[in-house]
Amino acid sequence: MGKKYCCVPLCHNTSDTVTENGSKVILHRFPMSEKKSHIKRQWITRVNNVRANFVVNDSSRICSEHFEGPFTDQSLPTRFPSKPQKEVKTRRPLLKYELNVDNNINIPPCDTQMSHINDTSILEGLNENVHAMHNFEKLAIATQTMDTGMNATPEYVDVETQVGHTKEVKDIGIQCDLPRMIFEDIKDDDSKVKFYTGFPTFKVFWLFFLTLTKHGAEKLNYWEGEKRSMGDKLYHQESYDKPGKKTFLRPIDEFLLTCMKLRLGLNQEHLADIFRISKTTVSRTFNTWVNFIYDHSKGLIAWPTREQILANLPQHFNDHVNTRIVLDCTEFFTERPSSLVSQWLTWSEYKHHNTFKVLIGVTPNGMVTFVSRLWGGNVSDRHIVEHDGLIPKLSPGDVIMADKGFTIEDLLSPDIGLNVPPRVSTKHQMSSSEFFKTANIASARIVVEMKMEQVKNFQILNSILPLSEAHLAEQIAIICISWTNLLPPLLQ
Repeated sequence: MGKKYCCVPLCHNTSDTVTENGSKVILHRFPMSEKKSHIKRQWITRVNNVRANFVVNDSSRICSEHFEGPFTDQSLPTRFPSKPQKEVKTRRPLLKYELNVDNNINIPPCDTQMSHINDTSILEGLNENVHAMHNFEKLAIATQTMDTGMNATPEYVDVETQVGHTKEVKDIGIQCDLPRMIFEDIKDDDSKVKFYTGFPTFKVFWLFFLTLTKHGAEKLNYWEGEKRSMGDKLYHQESYDKPGKKTFLRPIDEFLLTCMKLRLGLNQEHLADIFRISKTTVSRTFNTWVNFIYDHSKGLIAWPTREQILANLPQHFNDHVNTRIVLDCTEFFTERPSSLVSQWLTWSEYKHHNTFKVLIGVTPNGMVTFVSRLWGGNVSDRHIVEHDGLIPKLSPGDVIMADKGFTIEDLLSPDIGLNVPPRVSTKHQMSSSEFFKTANIASARIVVEMKMEQVKNFQILNSILPLSEAHLAEQIAIICISWTNLLPPLLQ
């Protein structure tokens, strides 16, 4: 209840404690002024001798029982209790007996012993043992090399056997505690870079990583759970080094791990085997890098001017020159939440599954210019357009191209157009004019469908997102969508 105690181990004195002499115990605070900083360091050093990893705070006190004589500004604690000595148990004495050795034992000479080895099977067995010993020696050399952290150099050795022939044996090469895959394995092959990371070429991959490096990729504050602080640390500044044990993977390999997780949708155990780290380290690395990359990927999604759109207008939009943005929503699966409310919010009648939903807007040539927040699969397209800040971005004379499910005419001002296929009742047949208009819009709207296919090439969005990664769902979606802007234009 706010009572202060002495911080010295095995001492339980408080401000209410009275000694055997009848004097009251006084709790002395650690010196806090800059002039007495050297005295404070000596106090801490003396307490550390009896208490490991001692950290001073505002409530740290040392009682007067640990000081000799009257207390002054220069007093140092010198009296510390010691732990009771454990009783040392003596061992029983060892009894030594003399070994009776008979010196009269006749050992036959070596020639006599070898003369009895005439059986061919015995010789063959001896040859096999010699082979086994050779293999065992090479395995021992490889094991010794693994212990020293070096790679055994493969070499070919001619082993002469007692049956009169030689055999070429390949030595064992073991790569000790190194990742099975590192950045250098893919840097010379653009096809591998695109397969494992989603970036079109190695140059684009490397330039993006250099951008992350300039923003502190080598001094990240790694994720340690939602209850642990993720605030700024001193080592984020240039004059401070990052404390603690060095990480096993280099920043470039941690970035590669994150890209492989996004591009291929690998689970944590698989990535742990590839990079030879624990699943916990994979989780901490992925959580940290996803949040870090998310902050620096949002800049890839820009809102171009109408002049820039007209300068890059593809032929498919010759009949729709005023189109500013093409809209569509996409969904990706997630595991069923345990909460009934969350189940209802994420349930999609269209997919018949629990999903997350996001609105994507692209230019006529396929560049992503708008991405909404992440919503549950139960929300409508109209609700996302109304509440996610798209309408204020539009200018008079702009035209939105969308599917007929976007019933947003009343949300737009009269000087903003909406180009959607005609809504035809199922009871009536489509007229010829409605048919050609639908076909014309569909041939242009194909660009947003192509963009959805590029996004779903990131397999983490094409599979069921586990609940353990649901808190990263929006960051993952934004990263994957924004990285598609690094690919060549969909339409020329």
